[in-house]
Amino acid sequence: MKKMTRVAVLALSVAGFSMAAQAADVAPAPSQDPIVQHLKLSNEQVTKIKSLHDQMAKSVEQVSMKDVKDGALIDVIQSGKWNEKAVKDQLAAFSKVDQQVRYYRVKYYFDVNQVLTPEQRKQVRDDLIQAATN
Repeated sequence: MKKMTRVAVLALSVAGFSMAAQAADVAPAPSQDPIVQHLKLSNEQVTKIKSLHDQMAKSVEQVSMKDVKDGALIDVIQSGKWNEKAVKDQLAAFSKVDQQVRYYRVKYYFDVNQVLTPEQRKQVRDDLIQAATN
């Protein structure tokens, strides 16, 4: 019984994580982004970054969730019968959504980097190196 409970919790965690990634903002709003706050950006840069953030959020909202079946993993667990295809299809759907969201997040940070001055880019690089060594 304990094993079944653990499997159910794991399945719910996987499903919850994927849905949370889709529903939540995938990057902090420019006014709350520590990078933006730290770099002494011009008003023009802040405006461009806000526009990029809005564009990213809109793109993420449009990621298709059609292949994600609500409760499919829970149904498999509750049925007591392993359904290999249903589980693999559901996990593949979660992965597809996650991959698309990550793509838009990376594109956003690339575009933000293009807005920065060379000095600001260097500062970001230095901050990342420092954070990685701590």
